[in-house]
Amino acid sequence: MTTLNLHAKQDFLEREAKTSDPIRAISELVWNSLDAEATSVSVVLEKNGLGGLSAITVTDNGHGIKFEQANHDFGNLGDSWKRNAHRTSDLKRAIHGKEGRGRLRFYSLAQRCKWQTTFESDEGLKSFDIEIFANALERCEVSNVKSPSNEHTGTIVRLQNLKDTFDNLDSVDAFREFSSIFAPYILQYTDAELWYNGYKIDPNIIVERWHELPQDDIQLPNRTVSDLRLKVIEWKNSIDARQIHFGGEDGIVLGSQAAHVTAPGFEFSAYAYSSYFQELADKNLLELDDLNDPEFLIVINHIRDELGDYFRQRQSEKSLGVIQELKDAGAYPYEGDPKDEIERRERQVFDIATYAVSSYSKDFTKAEPSLQKMTLTLLKEAIKHNPDELSTILQAVVNLPKKKQTEFSALLKKTELGNIINASSLISERIVVLEILKGIVFNPKYRNTVKERGELDVLIRDHTWLFGEQFHITLSEVGLTRVMGRVSEEVASKRKGRKITKKDGKTGRVDNFLGRLVPNPDPAKREYLLIELKRPSLTVARKELDQVEDYMNAIKDEDDFARTDTTWHFYLISGSHANEIDSRVNQKDRPQGLFLEGENYKVWVKTWSEIIRANEARLKFVQDQLKIEVSDSEIEARIQELQKLVTK
Repeated sequence: MTTLNLHAKQDFLEREAKTSDPIRAISELVWNSLDAEATSVSVVLEKNGLGGLSAITVTDNGHGIKFEQANHDFGNLGDSWKRNAHRTSDLKRAIHGKEGRGRLRFYSLAQRCKWQTTFESDEGLKSFDIEIFANALERCEVSNVKSPSNEHTGTIVRLQNLKDTFDNLDSVDAFREFSSIFAPYILQYTDAELWYNGYKIDPNIIVERWHELPQDDIQLPNRTVSDLRLKVIEWKNSIDARQIHFGGEDGIVLGSQAAHVTAPGFEFSAYAYSSYFQELADKNLLELDDLNDPEFLIVINHIRDELGDYFRQRQSEKSLGVIQELKDAGAYPYEGDPKDEIERRERQVFDIATYAVSSYSKDFTKAEPSLQKMTLTLLKEAIKHNPDELSTILQAVVNLPKKKQTEFSALLKKTELGNIINASSLISERIVVLEILKGIVFNPKYRNTVKERGELDVLIRDHTWLFGEQFHITLSEVGLTRVMGRVSEEVASKRKGRKITKKDGKTGRVDNFLGRLVPNPDPAKREYLLIELKRPSLTVARKELDQVEDYMNAIKDEDDFARTDTTWHFYLISGSHANEIDSRVNQKDRPQGLFLEGENYKVWVKTWSEIIRANEARLKFVQDQLKIEVSDSEIEARIQELQKLVTK
């Protein structure tokens, strides 16, 4: 039997070593220094006579590499001493590397990499060199052990014959990217000191704020990620790119992706730690900038949502000082505390927008308080009635720069506050309408005087949702001929205005006509609603039932509608009905109020109380959540407005 040993070849090693990010490649060498318990690590960019980058060195004062360890670790990919170690031996720091891949990252930067290391042996300090060439990654040249030239342990890694100019490495952006990777480590291990091209990584100087978000579980299709920790560092200065850095449960950064989180006015880096990311790193997947694994997408979208919530809160916090100044100057258009949940949400949008205005509009900040108040009042009304158009509003009202318009609009769109305000305002208005309707039909002051051809007609015409969300056509006070003409338009009929009459030959009138297209695979299907309104003081009897039945018969027997896929709902609405028709209104095995039912029609008899009660039941939960209250004075004023409309 023959035993074969598997040897890694150049093409495989190149794939393992390659990275598109030069800072990431340098960082791997720094992590190796920190894993060797270095308390000082320095990255130096060496220049040639023309000022170009000629070499990169990473120098540390760690334990160095023992000769026996080098023969094992540099001779194998995987099976590193770090694989079974979670902490360093003396300082008990978390260990970054596991597989021994990090030493090969130089391949993306240089043709040649040399390690000069000094370690403590039984015979005192000893030193030796290790060298790897980019075109022969499978080979490693190790020198003999010799006496060291320096007096302490440590390693110098020198990258020579660079593959590109790498001008960006000598930039502020590169320093900030390097800082964003190692700042959490330095905050955790204060004995570690890092330098990049002569500048020290000092979190106290570069970090504005450090915050850890509450831990939360993430449910994946086949598992639960329950150990996710999410931290945010806000930087004092601008950074080239906002990123989410992924780390294992030990808090070591293993990979990064663009944040894609809207946070106007903030420079930040986010750090997500979980054993889940360690699993991805072990498979070398975190190196992929466009990793689209379904589980990973769920996790990163959760992280982005959490960060979005965090920065909306931070935005509100930053706006507090500005808002207080405007209040002190008398320019803030709101008074007191929010009266309900709707106004609270409106103010949240308004305060964020106001912060944007005050921060970036010089014209606004220089204006007198009276002009500021007028501007903010316009902004308030615009947000209240059309929050989705905030970008246009900011441009029109305060001439906010285009970039800032887009940024703040994106922030508010991601919060879906526009949708919340629109929906909340809709519910609020419906609750008010119900209160008005109750006032009209129940309050003796109006009940005995209101007519169907008046306030009720106007109210129903403008609020057809009372009979269902699906009805979208409203024609008030129309004869049946016009009703059928309108229906003809809907179903593309050829009708040319021929009169529709009842069985007695007389023309009929309905108080309101509402219609809708039923969602159906067949576009020819239609559904219509006819409503006969009666004043609240009227008790309907046989006469009124016969009247609505006549209307129904006049339409359903028409030749060009009898055979179409059309459904009709007829409603007779009043204050009450006489006992003599109770058996016709409430029949066994039928819903309450269903008077007649045919193949394509239903005739209902309902009271105003039933209509109001059904709508209140639908809206109650939302009303309770939004804490919407309507005062008697507001209802009285709205009814008076309604009466004015009727008398015009």
